[in-house]
Amino acid sequence: MSNRNLTTARNQAVELLSTVESAFVATHVRPDGDALGCLLAVCLALEARGCRVCRLCADPVPDNYRFLPSADRVTAEVPDWRPQVGIVVDCDGLARVGPLESAFSDLPQLLDIDHHATDQAFGDIRVVDPTAGATGEIIYTLLRRVGVRLTADIATCLYAAILTDTGRFGYTNATARSLMIASRLVRAGADPHEITRKVYEERSIAATHLLGVALSRLVVDCNDEVVSSTLTLADFARAGAKATDTEGIIDHLRAIGGTRVALLFVETEDDQVRVSLRSDGTLDVGQVALSLGGGGHVGAAGCNIAGSAETVRQRVLSAVRESLVKARLNEPH
Repeated sequence: MSNRNLTTARNQAVELLSTVESAFVATHVRPDGDALGCLLAVCLALEARGCRVCRLCADPVPDNYRFLPSADRVTAEVPDWRPQVGIVVDCDGLARVGPLESAFSDLPQLLDIDHHATDQAFGDIRVVDPTAGATGEIIYTLLRRVGVRLTADIATCLYAAILTDTGRFGYTNATARSLMIASRLVRAGADPHEITRKVYEERSIAATHLLGVALSRLVVDCNDEVVSSTLTLADFARAGAKATDTEGIIDHLRAIGGTRVALLFVETEDDQVRVSLRSDGTLDVGQVALSLGGGGHVGAAGCNIAGSAETVRQRVLSAVRESLVKARLNEPH
């Protein structure tokens, strides 16, 4: 999206957010901190000016994000009233809302707010800015332009969004702007210590056991540059764990010294494998995921692939290996 088109889209989004009286607001399946933080912040802001909203997500809120203000109002059930507008946040393509797609595809107006470099833009207004460290940064800017009072609840949601998508401000997508906005959110009432503790430091026994299983299955490939692990449905059953209990496991793999790419393969109930990809910033795993039917960013991406865990693992490893070879060819000698 060109700067001129982005400016036009921002202006249109500000006008819409300033006047809309009813809206469905949704984010992607298997929501992360950026997705939920943006979803909740937008809804809180719209409700503050009298707009009727419904917070929609096809999957449950993970335990470590349930502390976010109004997270208990997120639902997968589409209400029987029809809104003026559909707002979709942090989704690189409308299909990412999963089974909720049909509830948005025929609404009178649709607003897409996202920062994925692999975004497959959709809707009538498309505010897509890949230079933003998190979609939360875009939401912050839009809400400030609308004139929304930045309450502690809204600030908490947006701080969690930016904190998580920039890897605690440690990923390559974290910028001076990310830190500047975070500072303003803290001044507005976001508590960095409490948010970090809730998101990263409170883990259930089941989730901790699952982490142990994943770490016990570490496999190293591609001259020690790729680290991966696999979790099966049987692992979840033995641990008494939920699908959302995988949150954060990939970051432990990524933290291993010398790792350029970390991969986590998770079997799902529908005979697919959910693949999470992370990089140290030197390889664009977003493009790898895109080639496999998914998407994401340079440093973090994901996809779902049908097949057995080992078959999918070999397919993904092949794609990563090919990308590593291409990256080496482009490195200065």
